[in-house]
Amino acid sequence: MPSRSIAEVGEFAFLASLVARVPRGRATIVGPGHDCAVVRSAGRSLLLTVDAMVEGVHFDRDWLSPRQIGCKSFLVNASDVAAMGGRPTACVVSVGVPATYRARDLSDLQAGVVAAARAVGASVVGGNLSRARQLFVSIALLADAPPRIVTRRGARPGDFVYVTGTLGDAALAVRLLQQRRPRSRPVPAAVLRRFREPAPRLRAGRVLVASGLVSAMIDVSDGLVQDLGHLCGQSRVGAVIRAATVPRSRAYCLHAGAGDTLALHGGEDYELLCTVPKRHVKRLQRAQRRLGCRITCIGEITAERGICVVDASGQPMRLAAGGFDHFRDRD
Repeated sequence: MPSRSIAEVGEFAFLASLVARVPRGRATIVGPGHDCAVVRSAGRSLLLTVDAMVEGVHFDRDWLSPRQIGCKSFLVNASDVAAMGGRPTACVVSVGVPATYRARDLSDLQAGVVAAARAVGASVVGGNLSRARQLFVSIALLADAPPRIVTRRGARPGDFVYVTGTLGDAALAVRLLQQRRPRSRPVPAAVLRRFREPAPRLRAGRVLVASGLVSAMIDVSDGLVQDLGHLCGQSRVGAVIRAATVPRSRAYCLHAGAGDTLALHGGEDYELLCTVPKRHVKRLQRAQRRLGCRITCIGEITAERGICVVDASGQPMRLAAGGFDHFRDRD
């Protein structure tokens, strides 16, 4: 690989080259490139995922209490499990803190991890503590896999694209927190809650997978368009998205405006984005009550590669920004 910085290569281009070189083990059922790995152990299929929250990258310390940092660190992992219809069982936690970090805050952070895990039937079974220049929390989560495995690879031309819940609230909260001044209006509680306390769609994920309704699925962590691009890349298809149909909350429309494109590229909503074959649409409508949340059709899968977002008149839109990339210059 040319001697370029990771920022020049880009997060996802680097990961794609890295994944291509990772050898596949005999216990591997599903390897890198999906929300979770699937491994075989003692005759069982298990989901395995890992994610991290880093101060100054994912949050500023005055945006979240220590307990909220712990809770969210677990919940973002649980969202990956939801995207594959799994059931979280156990996790290990690695925390790095500056030497000046208060012991009481560290205890509160750990209590947040434990509470979030317990709420979904999982346990914290171990971990690691180390000194670091800035606070970070990394969690590896183990989950029971469903009998039928759904990944990002499986969408076909003609499938409909659906998304659970609403999009844009968490990104709007971050925008307002970044713009906040001492005498500015407070960030609306409804959008702030979506950023601080994400609700992974574990129930919806299990119902969608177990019922055989979806052909592919991913959680929306880096932004709708970008994450749909990951799904389409794995499935070797494209998609057309109707911007006007992308669900937005009442609070989002009030404070950002229904025409704001943040719902299309903002991240951290942790909703589920899935593709549904046309023959299953009526069954999905009948199953909606069992999901525990709303689900909205926002477009279709196409044979032509690439993601096209169209406005209410069917004209392609140009988005001002893409989804989240850890190494993109964001200044």
